[in-house]
Amino acid sequence: MKLFLNLIKKVKYNHFKTALIMGATKYEIYTEELIRLSELAKAISHPARLKSLLIIANETNEDVTIKEIMKEIDLSQSTISQHLKVLRDTGLVMTRLIIRNNKSQQIYRINRAAIEQINKLLNHLFDKIDLKQDDRFNAVKSFYTKLYEITNWNQCFSS
Repeated sequence: MKLFLNLIKKVKYNHFKTALIMGATKYEIYTEELIRLSELAKAISHPARLKSLLIIANETNEDVTIKEIMKEIDLSQSTISQHLKVLRDTGLVMTRLIIRNNKSQQIYRINRAAIEQINKLLNHLFDKIDLKQDDRFNAVKSFYTKLYEITNWNQCFSS
């Protein structure tokens, strides 16, 4: 029992690897693609990160600074920075350091390839849903009707 407890103490959680008590890591059990998709899903599972991602995505032709994101999200700069770091670490957004007015700024831009991976997953899941054709049509029609009513994506998160 003591040996077992020592083994449990040695098992540590890391953002990219989880050591299991049986000695295998998630990289030995699951495919890299599945792990990647789960990390992307986890990254957008927080409302602040999802809203940040939508703000960045709305600015398709321009890069976004943290100050522009702070105008839309009522959180401290450090909290938003932590959320943006998660988005950056998972590859959902790309960053670049620029200098404006003798000040350095981190700017953010959407990573289309990562968004396409999420879209691929959702399309795969939707294809696997066992719905009658009429039910599938109604589900899509309902989604697009609601989407059409939203003139600005940020309205989804207004309180």
